[in-house]
Amino acid sequence: MSLLTTGVSALNTSQSALATTGHNISNVNTEGFSRQRVNQSTLPANFEGTHYVGSGVTVGGIERLYDQFLAGQVRTFTSQQAQHEAFANVASQISNVLGSSSTSLATGLEAFFSATNGVANDPTSIAARQVLLSEGESITNRFKTIDNQLTQIDGQLDGALATTLTEINVIAQGIAELNTAISELNRGPGGQPNDLLDQRDALINRLSEYVSVNTVEESSGSVSVFVGNGQALVIGSRQIDLATRQDISTDPPRLGIAYGPNAIDITAQISGGSLGGALQVRADVIDAARAELNALAVGLIDSVNTIQQQGVTLDGNAGGNFFGPIPPATTVAGAGTLFVAITDPRDIAAAFPAVVSTSASVTGTGTVEISSIDTPPPLTLPLFGVGADIQWTYDAANKQYTVTDGTNSTTIAYDPVSDSGKTVSLSAPFVALTVTLSGVPEDTDQFTIGNSTAVGDNRNALALANLQTQKVLASGTQSLADAYNILVSDVATRTNRADINRQTQQGLLEQVQARFDSVSGVNLDEEAANLIRYQQAYQAASQIITVSNTVFNTLLAAL
Repeated sequence: MSLLTTGVSALNTSQSALATTGHNISNVNTEGFSRQRVNQSTLPANFEGTHYVGSGVTVGGIERLYDQFLAGQVRTFTSQQAQHEAFANVASQISNVLGSSSTSLATGLEAFFSATNGVANDPTSIAARQVLLSEGESITNRFKTIDNQLTQIDGQLDGALATTLTEINVIAQGIAELNTAISELNRGPGGQPNDLLDQRDALINRLSEYVSVNTVEESSGSVSVFVGNGQALVIGSRQIDLATRQDISTDPPRLGIAYGPNAIDITAQISGGSLGGALQVRADVIDAARAELNALAVGLIDSVNTIQQQGVTLDGNAGGNFFGPIPPATTVAGAGTLFVAITDPRDIAAAFPAVVSTSASVTGTGTVEISSIDTPPPLTLPLFGVGADIQWTYDAANKQYTVTDGTNSTTIAYDPVSDSGKTVSLSAPFVALTVTLSGVPEDTDQFTIGNSTAVGDNRNALALANLQTQKVLASGTQSLADAYNILVSDVATRTNRADINRQTQQGLLEQVQARFDSVSGVNLDEEAANLIRYQQAYQAASQIITVSNTVFNTLLAAL
């Protein structure tokens, strides 16, 4: 090996190092680019009989500085951050809808029950009754508005899902094509195609923004990409498409995710990324909010209608449904179908159908009060028929009331010392009702329960007003307002938790991205130093060639 050849090898190697350094500097702002480094190798030495003489240097390969473990962490944290961000964005929209003063059910319920108090204060006022009907319409509109907003957000998620799946398929196709190119180049005599590897990793990183991914590198250099619970998205040069599928089992129907040519439903298997966040918020927030709103609507309908049906209208008729109809328990559309069933304010059943009258001969302090009418609605008026009033006569000697409606008779024990406040339920053959006995009646004190007149009676309106604080939901543990406040609080808590998780994942992503960049990122200061180093090496190699030429010319001159 001549001195000239040795110099040429050094010159070529330095030139490759300079070119690689220039390539790094040129791509300092290229997203996904990993810096490259020339690995130099000594050429085999020549044996000169008694010793070996070095023959120069060559490029052993151009290495891509890349840490597979850190790259996997970047994808993992990217996927988790994108999932929490997508969840928080949608949950925040829902929280704003539920908490807005213009749509809040808390404000609507407050106004509705305030109107019931207005009717109770003046039960004969047509104006007060009309206000109650108007507030009833207002609360139904609030339910419908929230339901419509949830439907719109659900539709937006469907649209985003379809767009995301299209983008995923495009990315997967790009990965498959790069796999083909990389595999073919790896079969050749050259080194690995670093720039193509960067392009493929950039696509996988983009994919992790949409869904969590796992990769397996094959011996050919291609990468298999898996999503969900191991569904293969890319196998070598082959790509499996994801598509939308209509899920009619949900109410309302929405889009799911179909996998492959057989359209296998993998919606429940998808997690991570913006796609996983959309699916999670749909199940955890939208569906939960719909279910709670439906339960609240059903609770409002059932409780108001029950009391309305137990009362008497201004015209003396039995009350009908205020809201209607009660939606089936299996649907989530109850909030959207709520409406006021009566149009005439006179049909509001503000009066109670029964009244207790006290005999003029009563000398004690005993009382008989009607707690509730237990006859299943709708009522048939007059409630006690004609001449069938229920008389209560106290027997002080036997400490009991004799109860009779003129045909049927029974006795009810009552000791004023121990039984004051006692609740008693009458049933057939009497009109079913519950009464409360209090005070100290004297012997022969008499009370009569009979039909009441509608005019001026406000007891049923008061019962409607009392619903504001009564625990009518969640097995008697929540009022209507309590249930809505819990819903708003739950959505707000989920939104806040998702935002905190997003910030946490963003911090972790920035940390691992910094560690990854410290390995793969281009440092201009370092590359500038390399330029000087390789330039000096190039100049020194040129001097070797100059010296070789001088020696050769000297030999020629000596001949």
